[in-house]
Amino acid sequence: MAPEAVPPVPAPSPRSAQRMVPLAAYEPKAYWQRVRALYASSTAVILGNVLEWYDWTVFGYMQDIMKDVFGSGSGSQAWLLFAVPFLARPLGSVFFGWIGDVCGRATSLKIAIWGMALCTVLQGCLIPNTPGVAVLLAGLRIVTGLSAGGESAGVNTYMSEVGDEGREHTLGAAIGVNNLSGSLAFLLANVVLLLVHLLPREQQLAWAWRVPFLLALPLGVASIILRRHVPETEAFRRKVEMETARTQPVDSDEPGEGSSLSPQQKEEAQVSPTKVKEPRSQWLWLSHLRLLLLVVMVLSAVNSCNYLPIYLVSWLEEEAQLSPSLALSIAAVAKVVQMLMTFPVSFATDRYGATKVMLLGGGSVSLVAVPCLWLVMASSGGECWSGFLVLGLLLPVLISIYLIPSNLFMTCVFPTPMRARGCGLCLGLASIAGGLTPMIASQLAQQGELWPGAFISLLSLPSLAVLLWSRREKAKSRLAVYQRPWLF
Repeated sequence: MAPEAVPPVPAPSPRSAQRMVPLAAYEPKAYWQRVRALYASSTAVILGNVLEWYDWTVFGYMQDIMKDVFGSGSGSQAWLLFAVPFLARPLGSVFFGWIGDVCGRATSLKIAIWGMALCTVLQGCLIPNTPGVAVLLAGLRIVTGLSAGGESAGVNTYMSEVGDEGREHTLGAAIGVNNLSGSLAFLLANVVLLLVHLLPREQQLAWAWRVPFLLALPLGVASIILRRHVPETEAFRRKVEMETARTQPVDSDEPGEGSSLSPQQKEEAQVSPTKVKEPRSQWLWLSHLRLLLLVVMVLSAVNSCNYLPIYLVSWLEEEAQLSPSLALSIAAVAKVVQMLMTFPVSFATDRYGATKVMLLGGGSVSLVAVPCLWLVMASSGGECWSGFLVLGLLLPVLISIYLIPSNLFMTCVFPTPMRARGCGLCLGLASIAGGLTPMIASQLAQQGELWPGAFISLLSLPSLAVLLWSRREKAKSRLAVYQRPWLF
């Protein structure tokens, strides 16, 4: 699907000639026009990305059913099966990241969607209580994890590079597509599972558990068809052109050729030096190793916060003594709130910068995680109003402020030649922490109902420290920022 035409970025005032001023700051109307055009042209990316989140969300929300269908009644075994694809995501992220960096961002997205669609549907076709079915389920979820790892990295890289010359003004909104599609997947899975839980227990175990997985078939088919027409990003095309130019002799009889570079071309030139030999790519990875580990620390905390609502459905049932349908209703409200938060948080990110917004959100989450759970427990045995107010409204707002800019923080610190692989590896490793969060929280809850909140609070502290460090290093010109450095 070819991107739609977007309104031009008005020229900033002469006072901002030395430093770019965010479009969201001096021309909000033009900013929102560009955001609408961006989202309208990203339907194929959004729809396919829904499938990435849908699989594990369905499994997590059905943990109480899946433990009896495949886990022999063991909640821990069911949460372990839930975590299996996250253990495979780093390998998928690196593999599909390599495809994205070598063959193209769009090519990576087109391949990844097949693995997610097929394996999600096949999970609904398994026959329980047959020999080796648990192993087969784990195998399908591993393939799903490999594909989802490539999808996650591919979408963020693609959306950070797609657009025209003024794309740097709407990078926060572009990356916000991931939150929008994730929230839609949560909501879709939540509604389907709410209907499943309204059925008698016998029907849930007999056939109803298959329905959510099989519903991925039309979604997958539509995504595959739409992604056939996804165009390649201009940043990748320029990267290929510059690599080709470096391998060919320069014709000195044409001095003017290639001398005029756009702002985006200058970015590629800065990270693709002409005096480079092939072995430099290895040193490039080594030079970014410390940064990669620090980004993983940030994203691990962010992912754990994002995946916590999956466990909170079980927590509301077991600790707050709410019914499964009421717990799922609270989770549905939370995801609607998080989906709606995409737009104001994206605006704030494009206005003030990713790190500032993340510090506000992360600091707030670390402060209120434990009080939120305590308030639910202290409200007369878990009255539903406190669950809706605290876990359905307050906590999702703060998590969204922390979550939505995080992928932009990641993409902007990796140069274009290694962006897909760097982002993929970071997201894959961080997803392990996110995928293990429900199991860890479940074990901690046995020691006390507030311990899951304490786990999130403590995990956020190193993340906040890295964000502060990165801002200081950028201010001292010791940290290279390759996307929108003027608004880091």
